[in-house]
Amino acid sequence: MRADAPGPGDDLLEFAQRHHLLRPGERAGVVLHDAAGGVVAADATAQRVLGLDLEQLRARTLDDPRWACVDEDGCPVPPRNLPAARALAGREPVRVVLGVHRPTPDGVGERTWLKVRAEPLLDANGAAPHGVVATVCEVDGERAVQLQLADATRLYRTLAERAADVVTLLNPESVINWISPSAHAVLGRHPQDLVGTSLLDLLHPDDRAQAEADRDSLLRSGSSSRARRTFVHPQGHLVHVDASVSAVRDEHGEPVQLVGILRDVSAQALAEEERDRAVHRFEVAMRSAGIGMVIADATGQWLEANQAMADLLGRSVEEVLETDFRAVTAEEDRAADEATYRRMLGGELDRDVAEKRYVRSDGTPVWARRTMVVVRDAHGAPEHFLVQVQDITEQKRAREQLATLAVTDTLTGLPNRLLLTDRLTHALARARREGTSVGILFCDLDLFKQVNDTLGHDAGDELLRQVAGRLQHTVRDEDTAVRLGGDEFVVVCEDVTGAEQVHRFAERVRQVLQEPYLIDEHELQITVSLGLALGDGPSAEVLLQQADASMYRAKHSGRARVESVGGGPATDHVALEGELRAALERDELLLHYQPVVSLTSGLLRKREALVRWTHPVHGLLLPDVFLPLAERGRLITALGLWVLRRACRDAARWEDPVTVAVNVSARQLARADFPDQVRRALEEAGLPADRLCLEITESSVLQASETTLTCARRLVDLGVALSLDDFGTGQSSISSLHKLTLQGLKIDRSFIADLPASPRVEALVEGLIQLGGGMGLEVIAEGVETSEQAAWLATHGCPMGQGFLFGRPGAAA
Repeated sequence: MRADAPGPGDDLLEFAQRHHLLRPGERAGVVLHDAAGGVVAADATAQRVLGLDLEQLRARTLDDPRWACVDEDGCPVPPRNLPAARALAGREPVRVVLGVHRPTPDGVGERTWLKVRAEPLLDANGAAPHGVVATVCEVDGERAVQLQLADATRLYRTLAERAADVVTLLNPESVINWISPSAHAVLGRHPQDLVGTSLLDLLHPDDRAQAEADRDSLLRSGSSSRARRTFVHPQGHLVHVDASVSAVRDEHGEPVQLVGILRDVSAQALAEEERDRAVHRFEVAMRSAGIGMVIADATGQWLEANQAMADLLGRSVEEVLETDFRAVTAEEDRAADEATYRRMLGGELDRDVAEKRYVRSDGTPVWARRTMVVVRDAHGAPEHFLVQVQDITEQKRAREQLATLAVTDTLTGLPNRLLLTDRLTHALARARREGTSVGILFCDLDLFKQVNDTLGHDAGDELLRQVAGRLQHTVRDEDTAVRLGGDEFVVVCEDVTGAEQVHRFAERVRQVLQEPYLIDEHELQITVSLGLALGDGPSAEVLLQQADASMYRAKHSGRARVESVGGGPATDHVALEGELRAALERDELLLHYQPVVSLTSGLLRKREALVRWTHPVHGLLLPDVFLPLAERGRLITALGLWVLRRACRDAARWEDPVTVAVNVSARQLARADFPDQVRRALEEAGLPADRLCLEITESSVLQASETTLTCARRLVDLGVALSLDDFGTGQSSISSLHKLTLQGLKIDRSFIADLPASPRVEALVEGLIQLGGGMGLEVIAEGVETSEQAAWLATHGCPMGQGFLFGRPGAAA
């Protein structure tokens, strides 16, 4: 149509009539589109027909999916085939019938069938259309009924025949008039075989009576019903469905038809059954469990509890559920429990096992092993806590009794040798911190064997019990009396300020123990030999060995007396020195080895050789007892050479090729022929030089002569490593480190003992570690006895450690 577009003041209906766009008497709406297909204007009729006001129409383009247009066959019409688009593209009028989605006030919407005529607006010069005038009117009469019926039929068949749910039409007696094809997949039967049969006959027998009652109730007054039903599949298994049934009634309200929708929920039903069984099993297990079980919410409030838990707490189940874990936890354990809950709520833990104390209703504590598991929801958030509580009060008591028995002498009730080492080690560490000393009193009953031989072992045992009783009443609260075994007793005296204090106490003990005893109506009087040792180190073994040696000196001096370290005549040292010389000839010496490990990996890195003397009278003597004699008597060179040769032979036989560390005295290092002795020892043993480390003292560095320095350089040229022992205990150590070519240093045990409790010691040790590392030296911490010390050292960069934590000195094997 060659015409200009209507102007702003033109009436669209008059414009359409003037240009013969409407038939005479036709009630149609008019819509004006621009060259792009957008709506410019629409009259009131068009707005009513389309169900949209002008603003809503202007907001829609031709390709807007909300038109949802279909052709007469129900096929979707793409935007390019809409009348306005075709008129613009082909410059020819377009007449079609379309189904269009029309909004309705109830928000549901409907499909309306429209006759649409689109005329392009062309200029006289034949240029591209500058718009389209479209008329729309509703299809009416028989044609409208046909279109709506066909549309409904297509929609119904599409939904019913393609739906996974089974759709069926039933008469009021439940006879099937029609059923969708999905019946075969769900119920296992073809639709044509089901028409004319009763749907109730397909149900499991247990469901039929209830289904019939529900149907009758629906026919009487209801509009729909819904229930879970179970059908029997021809292959024998059960099919669970959610059945929704609606009644269709005539104009009188009488039911004429039933519409049923059956949704297969077999998988869901099986999952629910399994869940129900699991819940039932859990409930049975919880009720009958012999240990306490609790379910708590995320705040710790108890939601469920079994009878065993109630019995453990001395409460009823109802009383338990009125509380939470905090109210029944012993005060000493609440902080730990709170911390555990926070960690589990924060996602750090999913499970925790701990021993804790609960409090019964009467206030008595109950030891329990508590296992707690967090149950999280689908998003990982904590939902519940499952808690299992096992009463271990008797086990705890038994363990404590066993622990007590392990460190207690069963005859006398005194602590035994095992506890002595622990008490003495802690006493020495405390003495070093506080500037005091520890006194050791070693007691031995004189001629005790005669008591056993004359009165019998029962009398001897009774005598030992009475001696123990007297010791317990004599010692101070801070002291510890121990029975070593046989007739030997030890007293550890703490907070000692001087030797005179220990001597006075020893004399008092001697007098108390020598008072008469009444045993089996026999009055006995015995004497006691006592040995004393006093100090704050270097170790419990050394101090005990010194006290033992003093006691033997008291025995050899006539018994019934007190002797102390260094308190004997000078001839004792001369005798012991002579015995040491003979010990070298009689092969009474032996080597023990202590491991040195990596503090980060825990792997063995080297072993340090430590000499011992198996004395025929005093037993095993530690080097602190006899090495000073060797130094004074100039036996140290011969002793050192023996240790070097034996250590090289032992190391060559080890399966693990780790380094062996040997201590070297200043006298050895000052000998010009010492490097040759080292070379021969290595060659005789077949040990590579790089597996030998010689540890020298600070005095060797401070007193280094030119001969010593030359000797050290020759040793390094051999491939032997040099390490500085007991670093930090001497004078001017740091200024003298450059004198010798050192590969390592050891931080003295006296510093390590106070880690990590003392900030001042921490700062000092950290400085020593950094100093050694900065000089490229291998740093070893001596005397590591606790995991806390090892962790602190590793954290602060110390590569290796040595001490009782990793192993005590032992034989070469």
